[in-house]
Amino acid sequence: MDKVVKIFIGENSGFCFGVKRAVDKAIELAQNGKVYSLGYIIHNEQAVQKLKEAGVETIENPENILSSNLNGAKVIIRTHGIKKQIVDELKKRNVDFFDATCPFVVRSQRIVEKLSDQGYGIVIFGNPSHPEVIGVVSYIKTKKFFIVQKPEDVDSIPYMKKVAVISQTTQKLDDFIEIVKRLIEKGFEIRVFNTVCEVTVDAQKEAKEIAKLSDVVIVIGGKMSSNTEKLYKVCKEIVESHKIETADELELSWISGKEKIGIVAGT
Repeated sequence: MDKVVKIFIGENSGFCFGVKRAVDKAIELAQNGKVYSLGYIIHNEQAVQKLKEAGVETIENPENILSSNLNGAKVIIRTHGIKKQIVDELKKRNVDFFDATCPFVVRSQRIVEKLSDQGYGIVIFGNPSHPEVIGVVSYIKTKKFFIVQKPEDVDSIPYMKKVAVISQTTQKLDDFIEIVKRLIEKGFEIRVFNTVCEVTVDAQKEAKEIAKLSDVVIVIGGKMSSNTEKLYKVCKEIVESHKIETADELELSWISGKEKIGIVAGT
């Protein structure tokens, strides 16, 4: 009798609403002329290539747009957002652009802008080199801001009377909670904004449950994708897990003999 193999596929896998909105809009704009994307709309090489074939050219460093002659082309701002100074310059030059920044990222931008203007020191849990974090930082109106990548980094933050803390949208919620716990000792008034994307939270919870049911989990997503990396981290803490970008990278030895296989994918 042949062995029955069970495959568990995450319902929250694939494009989130923010990415789908940005990709659809980029393709729509490209039907009527040249379109430049300020940075990668999504951290997925295959999706970026399809957009290129549709007529969407990526300007890898958004700051290059400041010295570019657009010749009437349309511009789309990536889902991760860009620096406030670049947005201001686009408006000043009357550039025809569509802001596809994820609404959850926009929320973070507004929080740090408002709270820093009110005298709060700002703490961001995230990767300082990630486009989202770089963009959010540009909205801060104080020099008292700190970026932490792990709970232990909080120890080096000085005491501040007023502190506001947010997270990069694709970070692990459990890690953010641990950072908040440590941050309590670093200020008199601590304002916490849970800016971890709800879609990200749901995907991570689902990935954890799938990992518990599986003998191995295959995590699919772009090599540059932060949310894919977090899904991989969640799964590998529980069971054997492998991260791939394309089907060609899948090794049969990973799934050979396995009776329960989990599949999750980043946005």
